[in-house]
Amino acid sequence: MKRFLFTIILCFWFVSSSSPIWGFPYPVAEPDIHTCIGWDITPSGLLVVGYDLDGSKKPDYFTLRIIISAFFSPDSKESVAKNFPEKHVFFIDYEKDYMFYIGASHPIFYAYDFDEDGHFDLLFKDKLEDGINGNEEYYDSPSKYYDGLPKEVS
Repeated sequence: MKRFLFTIILCFWFVSSSSPIWGFPYPVAEPDIHTCIGWDITPSGLLVVGYDLDGSKKPDYFTLRIIISAFFSPDSKESVAKNFPEKHVFFIDYEKDYMFYIGASHPIFYAYDFDEDGHFDLLFKDKLEDGINGNEEYYDSPSKYYDGLPKEVS
């Protein structure tokens, strides 16, 4: 009986080690915000931040977060960031004012773009918006409608 059980376990191990599911990429913890390559606002109002995980100087990993506030202000980024602790603050510098976008603390979506063509290949949703902790679910690949990150990081 022990030999039979050992044989079954050994067969399962060989079969499962070659399974493609073991190589299925999972979202990684969000890289430091200062390492982002660029950002943009989607037509649906999500703040997209792109990161370069493979060092090719093209974004291949993205986080998408809900914008909790957007406004014009003559204040500096530092003074606005003090009013929104633990939130991501992005801005566009205009002549007299800044346009600020305040993103939620944690992303709602994580996306991979393996071939770096500007289209998401894998998309994961974090329903609880609590960061990478194992409760993220595979969502879909609706990327044919997204065209990359035109803005530079400030």
